[in-house]
Amino acid sequence: MPIARRAALALPALALPALAAAQDGFPSRDLRLIVPFAPAGTTDVVARLVANAMREQLGRNVTVENIPGAGSMVGAQRFVAQADDHAMFLSQIASHAIVPALQRSPGYDPERDFKALTLIVTVPNVWIGNASRMGTRDLREWLRRVRQGPAGRPYASAGNGTSTHLTQELISQSAGLRMQHIPYRGAGPAMTALIAGEVDVLMDNLPTALPQIRAGTVVPLAVTSRERLPELPDVPALGELGAEFNLAGFEAEAWFGLHAHASASDAAVARLAAAAEAALNDPAVRRQLAERGTTPRGGGPAAYVALVRSERERWARVVREGNVQAD
Repeated sequence: MPIARRAALALPALALPALAAAQDGFPSRDLRLIVPFAPAGTTDVVARLVANAMREQLGRNVTVENIPGAGSMVGAQRFVAQADDHAMFLSQIASHAIVPALQRSPGYDPERDFKALTLIVTVPNVWIGNASRMGTRDLREWLRRVRQGPAGRPYASAGNGTSTHLTQELISQSAGLRMQHIPYRGAGPAMTALIAGEVDVLMDNLPTALPQIRAGTVVPLAVTSRERLPELPDVPALGELGAEFNLAGFEAEAWFGLHAHASASDAAVARLAAAAEAALNDPAVRRQLAERGTTPRGGGPAAYVALVRSERERWARVVREGNVQAD
C-alpha cells in the first residue's frame, strides 16, 4: 500500500480529546526531541517546526537536540539508552528501516525500543541527470541505452546505504540496469560531481534538488512519488515508465515521524501522539512544511507502526538482493 494512503487511512482513528484530558498530569516538565542528524538539514528543519507547534499543544517547551553520527545510529542509541517519557525521537527511513537492514547489531531494535507516535511528513525524491554525459534528456531512451550497453555507467549517491542510494539500487534491480555506484560524502559533493559530469545521474531529495533544477544545471528525469509533483508538473513519476522497465506503480519516498521511548506510559504516548496530530492539522504548520518540499501526513501510532514495519522489510530485501554492505 502506498505511503500516503497508509497514513491517510488511520487519520480519523486518532482521538484528539486525549490532548485535553491529560488526567495523569503529563507532561510535568519540558520535553526533548532528539534529531539524529546535524542542524540545518531538512530533517532538522522539520523537527523544529513540529516541536514549536507541539509546544503550543502541550504547554511545555520542546527542545530539539541534534545528535548526529553513523547515519542516525548514534542518536538512536543514545535515545534508547536513557528511559525518559518526556523525550521523543525524530525517526526516519534511515534509523528505522535502512540502518537495521545494513547493520547486524545497530545497538537498538526499531520496534522493541520505541513506541510509535505518528508519521510527520514524506519527502519525494527526484532523479536528476547531466544531459551532456547522458547524451539525451529523455529518460526512456537513456534507460534503453544503459540496459543494452556495457555495464558500469556511474551514478552518484550522498553516501553508501543512504535512502537515495538504495532507491537507485531498487530501480536498478527492477529495471535490469548494471550501473556502478559512486558514493560521495553527502548530497552536496554528489551534486557537484553530477554538475561536473563525473556521473550520469543522481537521486536526491526534492528540497535539495529543486534549486539546481530551477537553475538549469541539472535535468529532472523522474520523481519517485506515485504521482507527479506540483513543483515539477512536467516531470513524470517513475511509475509512468510502466511494464517496459518493470516500474509500474513505483513509489519510494523518504519519511520522518515521531517515536517515544519504549518505557513511556500509554497515557504519555496518547498525549504526545494527539499533540503531534493537532500540530500537523494546523494550516500554518502544513503550509510551512509544504513550502520546504515535504508532504504533511499524520495518521497516529498504528498507521506508523505498519509503515515502519513494511518499509523495514522492503529495504532489507533491497540490501540483501543488491549485496549492499555497510561502510
